[in-house]
Amino acid sequence: MINEYIARKVALKDMQPCAICSKPSTTVLYNASGPDWLYTCEIHLQDNPQFVIPLYSTEYNEAVAQLKLVKGKMDGLASAQNQLGSWDGWVTKIFSKKEKQKKDDSKSPEPTTTESADISPETKNDAEILLETQKQYSKILDKVTELQKKSRKYELAKIMFESRVLRKRTEQLNRERYLKEQENYSNTDPEDLLRKHVFPSVPK
Repeated sequence: MINEYIARKVALKDMQPCAICSKPSTTVLYNASGPDWLYTCEIHLQDNPQFVIPLYSTEYNEAVAQLKLVKGKMDGLASAQNQLGSWDGWVTKIFSKKEKQKKDDSKSPEPTTTESADISPETKNDAEILLETQKQYSKILDKVTELQKKSRKYELAKIMFESRVLRKRTEQLNRERYLKEQENYSNTDPEDLLRKHVFPSVPK
């Protein structure tokens, strides 16, 4: 039996007790390779590795990998922006430069730098790239969330699956034993029974 179950919904009239909490449930995990099925509440399928582990599609895994790459790029750009300093930081630099230039006016008659000169085009470009990357990250995150909700395949936890396999084997052995007993009983000749078993006679 393959450890792959698909979550399905059944009608209200077909609901059965949940395998975890025994509450009536319309969600059933079905395994076609068994066949095997067990009812469970929808909440038990969410973040519960002791019971089930979601099996996501290739598209989902690719989206998650892409999300990690964009997240790394976004963090790199954000840290670069932080190293340049905040608005207060570069304003403080301007005032400190002006004070230094006032002291050195006798030595160097160069004009003081303006606030606009302190902000380089590269910094503006980095800010735009960071904004675009954040939008891209948000878009991929929405896609990952949507694919996660669509996924209905699960893998039972190891102990849980082993108990299901053992149960199926026991049921199969009991069924085979019952069929064998029925076959032996139906194939027995009445005369053979009389020869094998001596019935007591009526006392005289």
